[in-house]
Order: sequence, then structure tokens, then C-alpha cells
Amino acid sequence: MMPGSLRKCWVWLTVLPVLVSSIAQAQLTLDIDLSVNGTSVGHWTPSIVDTGSGYKIYDVTYNVPGSSLTFSNVTMATDPFISASVDVLNNTAGVQNYTLTYTLPIIAVVSPGSLLGGSTQGGVTDANFNGTGILSTVGPGSALFFGQIDGVNVLPLFSHLKTISAPFAGGSASDSTSAGLPGPTIPGANPLLSIGIKHEFSLTAGDRATFTSFFVVDPTPIPEPASLSLLAIGGLMVLCRRRR
Repeated sequence: MMPGSLRKCWVWLTVLPVLVSSIAQAQLTLDIDLSVNGTSVGHWTPSIVDTGSGYKIYDVTYNVPGSSLTFSNVTMATDPFISASVDVLNNTAGVQNYTLTYTLPIIAVVSPGSLLGGSTQGGVTDANFNGTGILSTVGPGSALFFGQIDGVNVLPLFSHLKTISAPFAGGSASDSTSAGLPGPTIPGANPLLSIGIKHEFSLTAGDRATFTSFFVVDPTPIPEPASLSLLAIGGLMVLCRRRR
């Protein structure tokens, strides 16, 4: 009959891969937060889909009083990076100031620092056909795009004062910029908890703002659940042999 200590080892060898995989998947969520004029109006956590080569969320639209928010082509990885397109429609009769963040928790990367880079394309459409469509920063210290590490703004793009205006009634206009790409090449802090993207912008009444953005932080290889399982199993087997 198998000794008690050895039997316990074999039990752990059986359940450990499942536990490691479950923990890794549980950590992988995308948090979306929207504030209008400084007041939180929505918090969402869309389902993450494992594509086999990375992760994504399905295209989704959220509605809040006076606004709608649509995400599309959202991909991400625990390397980590985030890539997303977002559309915000101001259905009110006045100018609104928006703060939109989407945050990806990550498995901690142990290193002395990181390299980062990002890009964004911001656009505006005169969706109510009144001849005015303006997308702009909200004030000093703001930017249309911030790359974030652990909730801290680390990469501003289109800093204040930045304005994009529709050229005619029903028209659209856009502008794009990047930093640290190709790369990443900009030295930054080591991510411990999350990376994210934040958009801060002012949008005229009845109009539509769009952003297509990308943010990456030092793509340091992180073991996938299967690799983590193998490492843990190897260590456990060594421990079991020592107990025999």
C-alpha cells in the first residue's frame, strides 16, 4: 500500500494542473470604467475569450443615460498588451467630459524595470449634422490617451491642448500619434498588478468620438498555465522523492 505522504503527493500531482490553470484564467479579466463630468456612470467586466494565441472580448455596446459606448476589435495578452477600438456617442444637448479606462490585470513580472510604447488614433464625427463636431482634451494635465501601469499614467499621447474638429456638417476628422514604437523602447516602471489605457476627452453635443489605441509593456515572457503546471509538478515530484 502507498505510504500516506506519497499518496498525498500523487493527489497533488493530479489536481495541481487544474488549480494552476483555473487561477491563471481567473486573473484574466478586463475592467471597463466610464465617468461623465467626473461622475462614474458605468463599470463593466466583459467575458474574455481565449483564442489559443491570445485573448479577446467580443464586440459589445453599453448604454448609459445620454451616452453609448461600443468596444470592438479588443485583443490582449499577458505579455502584456492591450489593443482596442472604442466609439462614444454623446446623445445629450450639451458638451460632456468623459473619462474612459480599460484595465487588464496581469501576472506579476519580476524585473527591475520595463520598456513601453503606445499609439492612438482619435477621431470625431458631426453625428447630428449641425456643422459642429469637436473632440478635445479637458484641461491642463490631461491627454486624449494615457498608457497606464498599475493605475498610474505613464505614457501621455495628444496632451492638452489637443483639438480635433469635423471640417463640415456631417463630416469626420481624425489624427494619430505614437511613442516608443516600433519597440517598445521607452523605459518605464515594472508592472506588478495591471496595465491599462485611459482616454480623457471633451465631446460636443450629439457627436461621436472614436479611438483606436494600443499599449504594450516590455513583452517579458510569462509562463502559460501549462508551463506553470510543469514547473510546479517538477518541484512537487522532487519533494515527493525526498519523502520516500
